Parts: sequence; structure tokens; C-alpha cells
Amino acid sequence: MNLLIAGAGGLLGRELVRQSLARGDRVAALVLRKGELRVIEHPRLRIIEADVTKPDQLAGVCKGIEQVISCIGITRLRGRLTHEIVDYQGNVNLLDEARHSGVAKFGFISPAGTGMGCGHAPLVDAKFRFEQILQACGTPWVIFRSGGFFPDIAGMLKSAAKGPLYAIGNGASLSTPVHVPDLAAIMLEEMGRRTDAVIGVGGPEDLSWRDICGACFAALGKPPRISHAPVWLCRLALALIRPFSYRHWAMGRLLLFVSTRDVCTPRRGTVRLRDYLARGTPPPAVPDAPMA
Repeated sequence: MNLLIAGAGGLLGRELVRQSLARGDRVAALVLRKGELRVIEHPRLRIIEADVTKPDQLAGVCKGIEQVISCIGITRLRGRLTHEIVDYQGNVNLLDEARHSGVAKFGFISPAGTGMGCGHAPLVDAKFRFEQILQACGTPWVIFRSGGFFPDIAGMLKSAAKGPLYAIGNGASLSTPVHVPDLAAIMLEEMGRRTDAVIGVGGPEDLSWRDICGACFAALGKPPRISHAPVWLCRLALALIRPFSYRHWAMGRLLLFVSTRDVCTPRRGTVRLRDYLARGTPPPAVPDAPMA
């Protein structure tokens, strides 16, 4: 397989590169900066440095490519970058280039809950709008919707070590967080056998926010300390913040979205969150804007 992995400098992108190479694929890794993949060297790996927000830099990147998997997105808004610019338009630019080169299949990853449509959070809006473009473009596609990544949850351990963790509302809304290697393996498998399908992927258990916080404290050997913020107060705070900080408003909207509704996915992974945290696995360093 000649495979292009876009956004290869992020958590999932790097794992997809590793597993693709391990199974014998020829991999083109699309990154914003080559240093994002400096830890991976392989004779079948070609690293392409390009900014997906600039279509001219994408010319020819899909030549000879059979399948594209896009993990393009930003985790932290900074400078001029927005989810509209990267998560939506950047993926549109890559899809246009893939179609021009005759790519046989285009895979895309979104967070669980994206199928609920627009109006919830800028990240979800951008992902949903691109999904609509992808499904209508005529190129065979596969859309993956996953639970939260374990390393992102592991980032909460620092806060848990110092004091309480916070939940919006009662903390009872459910999700299905997933081990990144499990997710990558399932994506590669499904890209080989499914077409024009939306595939949910989660870990082996549905967890509430209280469960997730409890797992963090358990990994530290501490009793759980969870403080609750009323939903109405969070909504009011976000309305006040929006004119002054789009970045904090957008992140707050995403947290409110996942905290006030169930966003479960099919349980397909094998590694449990508590086992992952108990191993003391440090979260890998991720660029502020893991995009290509």
C-alpha cells in the first residue's frame, strides 16, 4: 500500500505511521515541520513538509498514493489559526489534491459526537462540515469517530496531584476513551475493508467524567477530589469570555459539549484507562498545532 498520513506529527498520526511501516506499507507522512517525526526513521518512510492551509504547498503530495488518512487538526488555538482554517479548510485543500491525483480512498478522523451536527463547538462544527464535503465528493471515503485519547487524559494527572479536578454539571455524561495504538490498528484494518462508512471506535468501557477523574486519582494513590461547576454558570462565563478570547471560548464550548451529553462509541479497544494510567505512561510531547 502507498499510504499518505496527514497530520503525522500528532499523537494518532505518529502511531499510524509506525503501524503502517510495521505492516509493510510505503508511507508518505505529511507534517508542518519535519522535526515532528524526527524519532521515526525508515527506508519506506518519506516525510513531506507542507502547510495544508496553503493549497500551493500541497501540489503533487498525493501523486502515486492509493489511500489518504487525515488526522489534520489543531489541539490548541494560537495566532491566526482557527478550527475553520485548519480542521475544515485545510482538509478541504488536501481532499482536492487527493481527488486531483486519483486517490482510491480518503480516511478522516473526528471526535465522537460530531454526528450531532453544527452549533455545539467550533471544533465539532469544522469536523462535521468537512465530513459533509467528503461524503459528497465522489471519492470513496471512511470516517472514524473516536473517544478521547488516553494520553490527553493522562495530562490531567498533574492537576490531580495538586488539587481537585473539575466537572461541568453532575459529571455523569458518558464517553468511550481509547488507547491510541488500539485506535490506529482499527483504522488501518477498516481502511482496507470498508468503504463509504462511518465507524465509531472507543476503548473497552464507557466512562463518565467522574469515572475518568477517579481513575486519575487512583493512579496517584489518592482519594478522589472532584468539584462541580453548574452548567448555567459555565454557559454564562463562556458568553462573557467570547468577546475577549476566542481561543478560550472555543475550548470551553468543546468541554461543555462533551460534558453535557453522552458521546459513546462502539467498544473495540482492549486497553483499559485505569491500566494505562497505572503504568505511569507519560503523555508524548505534541506540537501546539499538530497539522500538516
